[in-house]
Amino acid sequence: MTGTQTLKIYEILHRHFKNEADAKSVVQELETVIDNKFVDKKESLATKDDISLMRQDVLKFQVDVEKRFNQMIIWTVSTGIAIVGLIVAFMKLK
Repeated sequence: MTGTQTLKIYEILHRHFKNEADAKSVVQELETVIDNKFVDKKESLATKDDISLMRQDVLKFQVDVEKRFNQMIIWTVSTGIAIVGLIVAFMKLK
């Protein structure tokens, strides 16, 4: 929590409790709870490094897909040429 947020909460609670010690203790407890929640969620949040690694993995995957696609096209075309060659060879035998 920022200092401004803490001060606003303190002012609101001070008006409600009309006791400085109680307002301070509630604000401190709120800050502790918020900090603990942030620490708990921090493990599941992505950092800039995590996002950068993910982008690199996606780029590698795209390159692999392109290579496989190109190989598939080459095999398809070469198989077609081989079939046409076999057909022509069989026609010449007759």
